Amino acid sequence: MKKTLATPKANQHIQKADASYFAGRYQEAIEHAAKARKLDPGLPQPYYWLAFAHLAQHHDEEAYQWIAKGLAVAPDNPDLMTMRGRILNKMGRLQEAREQLETCVARHPQSLGGWANYAIVLRVLGLHAQALEASVKALALAPDNASVLANYANDLRDTGNAEEAVGILRKAARIEPENRSIRTNLLFLMLFGEQTTAADLLAEAQGFARLLAAKPIPGAARTPAPAAGGRIRLGILSNDLYRHACAYFLVPFLANLDRARFEVVLLGLHAYRDQITHKLEIYSDRFVQLANKSDADVVQAVRDEHLDALIDLGGYTGTPPLQYMVHGLAPVQVTWLGYPGSTGIPAIHHRVTDWTGDPAGFEAHYTENLLRAPVFAAYQPLVHSPLLAYQPQYQVRETPALRNGFITFGSCNNLGKITGRTLRLWSAVLARVPGSRLLVEAAELDKDSVREPLLARMAQAGIDPQRVTCIPREGKNQYLTYHDIDIALDTSPVTGGTTTCDTLWMGVPLVTLAGPAFHTRVSAPFLHAVGLDGLICETEADYVTMAAQLAADAEQLNALRLSLRHRFEKSAIFDAAGFTRWFEDQLAELVGRHRDVGHLAPRAQDGVFCAGAWHPMEHLVLTIGMLLEEGRHIELNSLLENMSAKWSKHWLIAFALGEMAQRTGDHERALELLMEAVNLRPYHLPLYRLLSARMEAGGHDKTPLAEILQQQFGLDLALIDSQGRPSTHEILGIQVLEKAA
Repeated sequence: MKKTLATPKANQHIQKADASYFAGRYQEAIEHAAKARKLDPGLPQPYYWLAFAHLAQHHDEEAYQWIAKGLAVAPDNPDLMTMRGRILNKMGRLQEAREQLETCVARHPQSLGGWANYAIVLRVLGLHAQALEASVKALALAPDNASVLANYANDLRDTGNAEEAVGILRKAARIEPENRSIRTNLLFLMLFGEQTTAADLLAEAQGFARLLAAKPIPGAARTPAPAAGGRIRLGILSNDLYRHACAYFLVPFLANLDRARFEVVLLGLHAYRDQITHKLEIYSDRFVQLANKSDADVVQAVRDEHLDALIDLGGYTGTPPLQYMVHGLAPVQVTWLGYPGSTGIPAIHHRVTDWTGDPAGFEAHYTENLLRAPVFAAYQPLVHSPLLAYQPQYQVRETPALRNGFITFGSCNNLGKITGRTLRLWSAVLARVPGSRLLVEAAELDKDSVREPLLARMAQAGIDPQRVTCIPREGKNQYLTYHDIDIALDTSPVTGGTTTCDTLWMGVPLVTLAGPAFHTRVSAPFLHAVGLDGLICETEADYVTMAAQLAADAEQLNALRLSLRHRFEKSAIFDAAGFTRWFEDQLAELVGRHRDVGHLAPRAQDGVFCAGAWHPMEHLVLTIGMLLEEGRHIELNSLLENMSAKWSKHWLIAFALGEMAQRTGDHERALELLMEAVNLRPYHLPLYRLLSARMEAGGHDKTPLAEILQQQFGLDLALIDSQGRPSTHEILGIQVLEKAA
């Protein structure tokens, strides 16, 4: 804190507030700062320490109020400006934090705190090039500051300089070996190092785990025993309960859990909330907000939930759940999705994986017991707006080489994954396929400061920048960019995960290099699930050869593309219900070792759990019929979206969307959706009767429909037509009767 002239007595209390704060005696720091303020209310320092000490106790509103009072006294003080930006960032008010810190560094270019915190906010906002520039400014002011080095390393990774980032972060860890943030960042950044092995990751994780375990939480009680006789209480502890890559797997898992057996408690470590947070909340029984609480409060709050099992959904990323779970918060503790390596923590008993990502022999890479599923997670596309999956712009199209006359290779991953090895692979592929092009989609590629360094790295690797198309990442184009890619080229050593599922769902084959550790093999289970094991390569030479072979025959490539969506949706990746049943059985068996859960037998339940209530299929069908009849399309759309969390594709959803289109005059779109409903429920004759009537009304050739009816049912179209156009009640009523029976 920059010193301002103070009276001797006030200055004495300021010095004591400083010492008390760094000794962890925050209330004492507040008392000294308050006395200094009373003695000299025009000084900025007391307000700074009052805010800082409240922030350390996670009293964010009080901290914000004190910093506002301080800025009223000293509006241009850089330390107060920086502290306000820091508080706003912690409160999730990111744009306000950015504006405050931008003003601070513009007025005070020598403010280390201003630049360092500005870089952090820019990184959270995804403005990686600007974050790197801010970190460089901070580094120039303090080249041996561990926190500044750590921020700089993160920004290097985010802009594609992973190897350099690992070295910088190791330097920071040597300066402050007990700094949790630096150590967790190191564990994450090591994944991007070409030379990092599973053994390296395990050793670093175990070392950090020992550090965490050596600092017990004062006053925290031992893990309480869950209440006997009730449902299995399952907790999920995460820093990422918002629009994050994990949501594409977590939402369908929650929506498919058997609520007769399981009670779900979501435990959020981040204050930020969005549409996905709300979606997750309504599919849980209880949502507990733990953001901005002390370690002791988090530990006690989780233990007070009396959980049978707790899932870590973050690993060593963000605010790591592991720093709390190391103290043992539930009888069964499992790690899943968040971190592609071992936690190194004995209190984490199990890890969810599969036989392709972690083949036989990989057990030595982990301290956890491996629970191997058919595939380690089930995926839902367009998780933020699942009804868009029925829209024509998201349907698979012919491979672009047929219209372009050349092959376009592509990647839609974070720049941090475009490592030296990745560029080496891509360069060899482009050299093997003359005339081909490379499309790269990533954040901020419309900015010269991001695009030009990437193209320079590519040129150094032997890739002609004239053959490269750079596209900035925009959420609205998450899937649409694949319409312009013939073949996806995976990154290495860290492969795609959610992006691999996006790629395959959009019909684009992906070539991956599967290495000797899980983080180098994340794409492989998904390729295996859709029957494309040949695209899982064991050597760099195989990777290049496979990419060239795919590119050699555009017609064959197109045939693969047009079949891939169907293969994907029939695979284990798309079977959220099957994956969830597997997970439930694993948890029931593990919890059963601690208490009797034999009375909680699996129940076949056709319906949706939402907002704390169970909605049987019979009620859903009747509600759909009522809302259609009354033209209440906004409510119907909301109901269909809630259903889509459980069923990524369902004939009822396609049918209802089609009926809404029909009643608003979009007859061609209604016909497309009705055909989708028929495809999803191919033996429901009333749908064929309606389809025939709609085709007749639109003047469409019904010959293909007649052929399908003859092949599938041995029925003549004329017989179908003679039964007349069915009513909506008849189409839905048959389903109700079936369910009632």
